[in-house]
Amino acid sequence: MKVLAIESASVTASCAVAADGNLLGEYTLNHKKTHSEKLMPLIEELMEELELKIHDIDVIAISEGPGSYTGLRIGAAIAKSLAFAAKIPIAGVPTTKSLAGNILDTDKLIVPVMDAKAGRIYTGIYRWSHGTLSEVMKQFPCNINELIDILNDYEDTIVFNGDGSVSYKNVFEQKINRTAYFAPGNFNYLCASTLASLGYEMALNGELVNASDFKPQYLRLSQAERNRV
Repeated sequence: MKVLAIESASVTASCAVAADGNLLGEYTLNHKKTHSEKLMPLIEELMEELELKIHDIDVIAISEGPGSYTGLRIGAAIAKSLAFAAKIPIAGVPTTKSLAGNILDTDKLIVPVMDAKAGRIYTGIYRWSHGTLSEVMKQFPCNINELIDILNDYEDTIVFNGDGSVSYKNVFEQKINRTAYFAPGNFNYLCASTLASLGYEMALNGELVNASDFKPQYLRLSQAERNRV
């Protein structure tokens, strides 16, 4: 099974192809949000280098959100058009789960934190078990103090990643009531290779949708949160 993964939920523009869970190739740019100009050429170049056509692909994995509204729309438009052309399904992977998938640690809670500015974040809580990344708490929007309150009810050691873990590292260190670890820099970026791996697992489990049914999940914050400065 070949999976084409398309990542566009943040500043990262990334695409990857994996076959039966094994990475064949990946292109990634972490420079400005120019996905409308860069992403499709990256996909085309990667497919050409791998000597593949879109009809050789079995599933398209896409970061479904939350994230940049523009980035999510661009990624969705590309994924849907390719899926329609090849008549193949889409695996919509929650963005925070894809971010958590960068961390392989079997004895800690993994907490990806996406910075939505002004103290607002998108997050979720995940754990590896028997080779599968499972949701302890489904992704959700909140503010930084709400997340701290939630995490302080757990007894597990925590590892944070994502740009929000960098922005609020001092706050976490001061307010989390147990040992917490912070991922190295490269593990804080979304990447299509992780997305491909999670999309492959979803495909094996039959967790796929038709191109016509796929919609980005913006996971909007409440009006009060959006107005907070």
